[in-house]
Amino acid sequence: MEHEEWQEKAEFFALGVLEGEELRDFEGHLASGCALCQKTVKESSAALAHLPTSLAPVAPASKQKARLLERIGSDKAGLLFVHAAEGDWPEMAPGIFVKVLHRDEKTGVVTALCRMVPGSRYANHRHTNTEELLVLEGSCYCGGRLLRKGDYHRAEPNSYHFDTRTDEGSLMLLKTTMHNDMLE
Repeated sequence: MEHEEWQEKAEFFALGVLEGEELRDFEGHLASGCALCQKTVKESSAALAHLPTSLAPVAPASKQKARLLERIGSDKAGLLFVHAAEGDWPEMAPGIFVKVLHRDEKTGVVTALCRMVPGSRYANHRHTNTEELLVLEGSCYCGGRLLRKGDYHRAEPNSYHFDTRTDEGSLMLLKTTMHNDMLE
């Protein structure tokens, strides 16, 4: 290989874009002691390090910034963020509001927040799948049993919930499916 090609690879190496066999070959060339390529990598790396500080900041238009931030957020594989001020709280029964945080399309499992206003009651029902709940605020009766802040409850498939209500109001984290058999 001509030394001009090694010099070019030295600049790509400094950028961090060499991969696979090209990367192994260049690392071998550097290990052989080529002073010129080592100098080129050092100088190129130093120049690249100053690049961000040499540019004047440019503020994007607010719509463009919002779209860019949304796109960046959506490209984070495996991460989902739901902010408290985002999303709707549809009323699923009188005085009972649900904010879906995540719905697994394959399994039908839903993770949601459930807010019950004081005095609200959920109809008696049979669970077709497992349901888990954690009381975050307030208290509620589930299956006739009082649950307070921090209390956890799990209902197995084919179990029944009678007397689901709250006197003072509650906020719960639910992991369930939205397919219960209503008994009333």
